[in-house]
Amino acid sequence: MATISTGSETDFDAEEQQDLDSEIIDLKEPFDPKKIDIQVVQTTMDNLIKRMKYGEIDLNADFQRAANLWKNEIKSRLIESLLIRLPIPAFYFDATIDEKWQVVDGLQRLTTIKRFVIDQDFSLKGLEFLKEFEEKRYSDLPRTFTRRIDEAPVTLYLIKPGTPRNVKYSLFYRINTGGLNLNAQEIRHALSQGINNGRASEFLAEIAETSDFQNFVRASNKRMLDRELILRFVAFKLRDYVDYKEPMIKFLNDAMENLGMLDEQELNKLKDDFLRSVVFSWKLFGKEAFRKSLAFEKSPKMINRGLFEVVTVAFSTCGENERGIIYGNKKKFVEKFIKLLKDDAFSKSITSSTTTAENVRLRFLKMEELVVDFLEKA
Repeated sequence: MATISTGSETDFDAEEQQDLDSEIIDLKEPFDPKKIDIQVVQTTMDNLIKRMKYGEIDLNADFQRAANLWKNEIKSRLIESLLIRLPIPAFYFDATIDEKWQVVDGLQRLTTIKRFVIDQDFSLKGLEFLKEFEEKRYSDLPRTFTRRIDEAPVTLYLIKPGTPRNVKYSLFYRINTGGLNLNAQEIRHALSQGINNGRASEFLAEIAETSDFQNFVRASNKRMLDRELILRFVAFKLRDYVDYKEPMIKFLNDAMENLGMLDEQELNKLKDDFLRSVVFSWKLFGKEAFRKSLAFEKSPKMINRGLFEVVTVAFSTCGENERGIIYGNKKKFVEKFIKLLKDDAFSKSITSSTTTAENVRLRFLKMEELVVDFLEKA
């Protein structure tokens, strides 16, 4: 099984990350095996090239940095394999939408082939057998060899419509390979493209690009980590924390799907609630917002996802008058919040075993109690 790689996590809590890395999606939910429809197709590279040329394979513009990580020598060796008729690994696609296949496995290889054959933006280097083609581009190759690329046999595994979505997620996690394994949010992004033309991903990107989010959250945009942070808020707004069920990865998967089905009015409200909470959190806590360093000076100044969830969701439920009361007693509220951060049970809930139902519910309940109690006594 492929390891879920999350890339650089330098501005996210490292201890908390261990819990997320340990979650693995398995086929635990009941499903009808008869609904699994994965078709094996033997075809030629020319068919894939034509699909890429006409935009019928989604190479995910958002992944272009991830999709083009191979060094020139590695890309050239793949092309050389086709030129000398060596077999290459199979490709996996989610073919739910026939006009736009989603790549499950083979993104690096497809991107390389597209760049060499269609875009023609790199020349061959570091070849092992065909030294005479060093520095040659596709247009420089004799027809005998370009035909070898077109006629190269390839095996496709197509996940057909009707296959349960949890099966698709599991396949993504299990077989995703290559120079850079997609992380959980990148997989959600890919699979969400079939729901309202990827509206969920567009929504998360819109928020992540706002000045309020960038200035007051300051989360890394590498590997869509900023979007996953926003999705956590969305997940607990769409489903009450008392109904949370582990694993967190699946909880967020479901939220991504549900987000894609909301109408414009619901999306606008979510966006307004979120940004209002972010701005208010900054007004209260400043640069230490969403970081345990607010209470522990020696703690790394990194975003804690669990803390981010409970703070943004709690403030989003407050009305304008309630936020005014809290801000009018800012010093006192911050003191009580710091006391909460130092509470052993709460601290544990945002530090270790952070994705268990017990700890998720505990941290939400304690934050909720803090706000309610403060407003009642103010």
